[in-house]
Amino acid sequence: MSNPAIAAYEAAYDTSASRAERPVSWPLSNAQAAQIAALYPNKLISAANILLNERYADNYNRMLDKVSDACLPHVGPSHDTSMDLSHMVVDDVGDADLFRLQPSNDDVVNATTFGVLIMLLPSVHTGGVITFTHGNQSETFDDDTSLLETSFAAAFLSATITPAPITSGRRVALVYGLYYGNVKTPMRMEPNVQDAAIAAFQAAGQSTTQEVQRLGLELEKSRLNFAALTVWEMAFVKVLLAAGNGDVGLATIDTRKRVTRLLPHPKCSIPDAVVRDLIGRSIQGFLHRPLPNSNAASHLSLVFWPKRHRVSMVDIDGVVDFDWSVATTTTTGTSASLTRASSCSQLLRPKASLATMHQIVMALDDVALSAALLHVIAIRAELLWTSETQFIHGLLAKHGWLPLQSSMLVFVERWAKVRPKEVIQLLTSLAGLDTESPVCPPLCQPFEAELFKRCFDVVLKTPGLFSKRKDLLLRGPAFVKGLCLLEHYVKTTAPELQDANYTSRRLPPILVSAVDAFLFAYPSLASLFCSSAVWHPLKDLGVGLASAVRCQPELPLPPAMIDNVLAAMQAPMTPRLKIRMAHQQADIAAAVLVLASLSQRLDAALFDILVDIYGLRLLPIVASIASQLPDDAIVGQLVTAYIDSSVDTLVDEWSKWPEPLNRQTYTGRYMEATYTFGADIVVSAVDLLLRFAPDTALACVSRLIVTTIIDRFAAVPVLPHIVNFATPSPPDLDPAHCNQCNEAHWFLAQADEASVTLCSRGVCPHLVRVVTADIARLRIEKSATDHRLEKVRQPGQVSEVEWRAHQDTMQDYLRAAECVEILRCQGGYEQEDTTDESKTHPAKCMRRA
Repeated sequence: MSNPAIAAYEAAYDTSASRAERPVSWPLSNAQAAQIAALYPNKLISAANILLNERYADNYNRMLDKVSDACLPHVGPSHDTSMDLSHMVVDDVGDADLFRLQPSNDDVVNATTFGVLIMLLPSVHTGGVITFTHGNQSETFDDDTSLLETSFAAAFLSATITPAPITSGRRVALVYGLYYGNVKTPMRMEPNVQDAAIAAFQAAGQSTTQEVQRLGLELEKSRLNFAALTVWEMAFVKVLLAAGNGDVGLATIDTRKRVTRLLPHPKCSIPDAVVRDLIGRSIQGFLHRPLPNSNAASHLSLVFWPKRHRVSMVDIDGVVDFDWSVATTTTTGTSASLTRASSCSQLLRPKASLATMHQIVMALDDVALSAALLHVIAIRAELLWTSETQFIHGLLAKHGWLPLQSSMLVFVERWAKVRPKEVIQLLTSLAGLDTESPVCPPLCQPFEAELFKRCFDVVLKTPGLFSKRKDLLLRGPAFVKGLCLLEHYVKTTAPELQDANYTSRRLPPILVSAVDAFLFAYPSLASLFCSSAVWHPLKDLGVGLASAVRCQPELPLPPAMIDNVLAAMQAPMTPRLKIRMAHQQADIAAAVLVLASLSQRLDAALFDILVDIYGLRLLPIVASIASQLPDDAIVGQLVTAYIDSSVDTLVDEWSKWPEPLNRQTYTGRYMEATYTFGADIVVSAVDLLLRFAPDTALACVSRLIVTTIIDRFAAVPVLPHIVNFATPSPPDLDPAHCNQCNEAHWFLAQADEASVTLCSRGVCPHLVRVVTADIARLRIEKSATDHRLEKVRQPGQVSEVEWRAHQDTMQDYLRAAECVEILRCQGGYEQEDTTDESKTHPAKCMRRA
């Protein structure tokens, strides 16, 4: 077929037709066209009747060479080709028969003629667009007639030529025969059909098991330009493009088979993120010819890969750094050798984020690609789990859970072996069960319970999940919480939801549960947890079960697990264990109180154990969970009795402070002297009294404590204003330049950050220039292991440690101020008259009373 885009050559020659009055010039005038039509009524002038002006013979031959070079590679002949002028056409209607070749006087030419070439000479006419058709492919030309240039096209003789009607004027064309000459090997007389090759590449591109993805083909020339490809190489590119499911590009490959430059084919529309990420990657295999064993720094190759492979090249997280090392060059002078070593520089190139990959996959809108991604998505401990779950939620929301069910089950099976806690977090978030710390929005799709029932079954069948001690930190209380929520959902909640199960619309809930029990036969979680010694009854089972109850108050408490938790709490403990619990495990006390209260197992003995371990620190713990405790008189009695017995300590410690927000050291029986006794304990005591005993005799004690709080807080000066670390970003700092510039732009806006670690081996030159230009506010400090970007301290600022201490103090101040304001509004203490007796210290007044 032709390529009209490059088929342009000015007609710089004259011809003479036999019996014409004078030589014919171009563009052909209407008068000469009419004269020729009158002389040749059959509209065809044979080559014998066409005479070429000798003055233009050289131009004519150069024109034929140009035409041959432009069109023959696209036809695809098997041998060297010659052209033989057959005849000239002067057509005013659009007759296809006029383009049939005239027999040649040379038998060899007739035997080896395989194609026809039509050259349209400049002439005034409208219409007559010519179409070449072969099989299901077609191509047209002469749809934009020029009076200064020639257009041409070529095709095999087997192609069908169909001209459109000419509506006005006459079209003049030269018709050439294409022949091989005297050759002995088989000649190609038909177009080379590539259907089999296209089908093969389509199948390879759709395969999800093919390990080799990035392939290359060594090229003869070293120009990074598709126009410089040979005929065979261009034919191969056309096959790859016709397959429709692959990306194609030209790349320079170094000696380690890594891509250093890439020119994507414009028809592939490859995203910029994929092009960037391919730089530095290796080519996994080469077709036919390997890289030559030479000292050349790079080689040119045609590279291609399936479109579905884009998601594996645009990686999920992190940054990939690669070095551009400039080789040391040595020049020898006349007196001495001068060695100049270029320093190695490092380019930190951020990999495309998961959001970018998400956009690519969503734009492709391919269910098979999404399913394949769930099959092979990487498992790495350093990945941002929240980003991953948002990505997985996006795939399920885009295509629905049913088309991705098998891939989702494989995903859950793989990840449950290495990251079981994260998988449970994902499932409980998708089901809308985790209301405290969801990692993605709920799925909310019809019949979604069918997916969660199967995923829950896959998780429970994971080998060693409940008995393997290794990697127990990957499970813990969050894992217990998620499993308890899922078990309650699939066994109790889901059967009651009409749109969540396949059978709910036809069967009552009790039969839905029976069907599920028959299909899945879930084991009891309580028996699995309690039968294994690897689960800590307090840190894992107690805290996990209490967290599940916070998310789902209707969750039934397994008696076996409650027995294990309370037995562990009441078992003898060493002083060392009690110290550890008092300092690091406040969540255990909260869990034990909630579970014991909900199961009606809370008594004075258990509360005394908690008091013995936590001391007054138990008060903030109780205050934090007071809203979760049932309306149980026992809880109120135990808490108010403990506060009543500790009121002297509370008032004394509060009154001793020079400023009530300064934390003093409090030494309990099992607490080291480093524990700080602060306003949170006193405020928590007041909150508990107001909740559990507002109208009892303890109101008097509460009033004394409240009065002390108000009086002492009134003496506290307002905290000084300290300038934070936020600073405007320099106008020259471009956050889109690189990962370091983006991080620096974010860092400058942070009020709590005075320094940030950049990298361990290099700094972006652009960032260095920006910092150097703003030396009054910024500086880069280099250590043995990394580089740090720091904000220079400005007037009114303090050190980073002092700033954080100020922030903590400010939070305490605001909390105490809020508490004082509430007390004033509820009790009207600011309205009391001030007498001489009231000047006596409130604690002393209380003791005299």
